[in-house]
Amino acid sequence: MRRAALVIFGGLAGVAGATVVRASPTTITAEGGAEVDTNVQRVETGPGLMTSRVGAAVGRLGAKIDQRGKAVRGGYALTVSALSRIVGNDEASTENVTLLVGDVRWVRQLGTRPVSAGFGITGADALPLSAGIGARTFSSLGADGLLVLRGSDDRSLTLAIGGRSFTYKPDRAFDWMGPAANVRLDLTLWQPAGGTRSLELAAFAGVEARAYDSIALASACPDHAAPDPKCFAGTTLPRRDRYQRLGLELTSVGRLVTAVSYQLTVTDSNSFGQSLIRHRVSVSSTTDLPWKIYASALATLQIDQYLDGLIVQKDVQNQTFTTLDDENRSSLQLRLARQLSGAWSLETRGAIWRDLGGTTETSFRRALVYLGAMYSR
Repeated sequence: MRRAALVIFGGLAGVAGATVVRASPTTITAEGGAEVDTNVQRVETGPGLMTSRVGAAVGRLGAKIDQRGKAVRGGYALTVSALSRIVGNDEASTENVTLLVGDVRWVRQLGTRPVSAGFGITGADALPLSAGIGARTFSSLGADGLLVLRGSDDRSLTLAIGGRSFTYKPDRAFDWMGPAANVRLDLTLWQPAGGTRSLELAAFAGVEARAYDSIALASACPDHAAPDPKCFAGTTLPRRDRYQRLGLELTSVGRLVTAVSYQLTVTDSNSFGQSLIRHRVSVSSTTDLPWKIYASALATLQIDQYLDGLIVQKDVQNQTFTTLDDENRSSLQLRLARQLSGAWSLETRGAIWRDLGGTTETSFRRALVYLGAMYSR
């Protein structure tokens, strides 16, 4: 825990020092609160699984620094954040984790043309606080060359080509690295004079060629038998996956801020049982209520199709390793926030998660209620 704290505050102090030197616009955010979680280990339960849901009180503490400015005749954006999650149940002590995330982007306009070029680097490291490895702890690193084409203030196309690496600390067989390419188109479809309302569209596509530090598996199960890891056999081939995603998001800004998105993810793997098609639809809306309260609601429907048949013990590759929260399920979430002063606000949120695209024999159930405070300046 001491090592994690040193990394957190060392990184934040470094960014804060850079802020003083350059006097650039900087936003500092801190949050703290407590929640009740009915499934802190995020396990599925059902026949064939030696698992049970564990509920506990959970404490959260985090900080984030966002700095933007000019450097080397270009513009940059730097973000450093840290979030710790402490579970009040010794049975789930492996869930005590701190997530550190850093992201830096720099772009420079090429002459007088509406074209900018630059780079982006992002990294994340989930550190255990009270166990040797910790649950779902990981580290990732990505670097891209960026090319931004702007037709006007309401149109832009961003191309990113680079590489990714991922380390899954509990089981190194899931480590991978490889090249990546992404493209994103942002359009303002409609915006009347005054700019108080708008309709915006974002479309994106990406592909990663993942080379794993493990071998590909083949099925040695009896004919017509359900896929089971107990009868998988190793091959002489290294595991290789092609991870592809395609998505659209439509955002309406007015008295309500509403967003509707769809994302298709396809994983093609030469290892049996690892190929997947995922459909994910999300709808969110934010509005203001009486007594200076802001309310946000988010509904997500996710359906997974396992191309080789559903395996009871699902692969960790099908989880999302970007936050400490489990976003890779169908869910319904509600958040209420009230500004107490210019810098302080109070927020509460509730959420439920379900697995709607799997099998009727196993189930995923999780509910959460949170209350906390946030400071921002």
